[in-house]
Order: sequence, then structure tokens, then C-alpha cells
Amino acid sequence: MENPAYPKEIITLERITEDSKDIKKVITTISNEHEEKAVIVAIAYMDAFNKKNSSKCDDSLNFPHFRLGMDNQEVRISENPPQAPPKFFEWFVNEYRWNHSCWDYRDVIQSSPTKVHLAIQFSRYRADGTKIGEFPSFWVITNQDGHWGIKIRSSFAP
Repeated sequence: MENPAYPKEIITLERITEDSKDIKKVITTISNEHEEKAVIVAIAYMDAFNKKNSSKCDDSLNFPHFRLGMDNQEVRISENPPQAPPKFFEWFVNEYRWNHSCWDYRDVIQSSPTKVHLAIQFSRYRADGTKIGEFPSFWVITNQDGHWGIKIRSSFAP
């Protein structure tokens, strides 16, 4: 049976700097409730990351959590929270002068009631708006015992 609530769009507004007048609208078209839940989880993760809140990032994950990083050099499996090492954000800001990340796109590739594949891209920025880089990524978001969370992240991001 078709649900008249779908398809619909989930929209986020992205700014290069906090006071930027230029606002980029990132639109994700979803076809059903499980795609909606997955996209909301992805957005919640990015919001928590931008607030440097490791605990809230963990709330958006399912464990064990898998992260495949740059050039297949780094495979991290976190059996339980916390997923990030202590003082991760302190290190990250110092290492890259990172200030925030913005969505470039979020596309649902395929989905089922228990798993959604997202092709995403985010850009990382310094406080002055200079771009650190663009990072196309692939995320697998699962429904694990009633909790929607990111199970697998693969990207070339450090």
C-alpha cells in the first residue's frame, strides 16, 4: 500500500561561516519511513560532530561500529561506545584547524525496513570559511533492536 506522506524531501541549510549570507540548501528525497529515519540519524550525527559532542555522535551509531578511513589504511571497529578516542575533537581542531562540516549531498542509494545505504558528501571548513576538503562517503544505517544508527562509514576523510 502506498503511503501518501512519501515521497518527500528533507532539507538542511548549510553555511560556510556562521555569519555567511550564502546559504546552501541540501535536499534529500526519501521514499518511506525507514529512509526518513536513516537520513535524520545522519543529520543528527553531523550536528553532534559540529558541536564536538562525542556522546551525541555515539547516540547516532549502532555498535559494533565500523569505520573504513583514508585509502584503506585505517579500519576501526568500535565494539561499544565511545567510538572516538579521548580528546579526539581537541586533536582534530589542532591538526586541521577544523571548525565545522557542511553537507554537500545526501542520496539514498537503496533501502529496506532494516538497512539504508546513503551516498553522502561533506566538506570541512576552517572558521574563516576556507575549505579543508570535500569527502564523498558511503554510510550504512541500520535498525538494530529498534534503534536506527550508522553501522558503517567508509570515506577518504582523515
